[in-house]
Amino acid sequence: MARRQKRTTVYLDPEVVKAVKIKAALSGKSVSDLANEGLVRLLREDARDLKIFRERQKQRVSSYEDFIAKLEKSGEI
Repeated sequence: MARRQKRTTVYLDPEVVKAVKIKAALSGKSVSDLANEGLVRLLREDARDLKIFRERQKQRVSSYEDFIAKLEKSGEI
């Protein structure tokens, strides 16, 4: 079942509009399709970044001092 699309107004730089219209013509897609794909890609990237951020929040954090002491103890510095 296709999703119902919603109309919205977006203000773009004139050069971006020109480039997107050319890309749309060359790809056989509409400007709306390209905009939708780009926004979905951006949102997926944000979701991936947020997932990584949440995973890293669980990691133990060492202080700079502890890290230097560990390097000294191992003879690396």
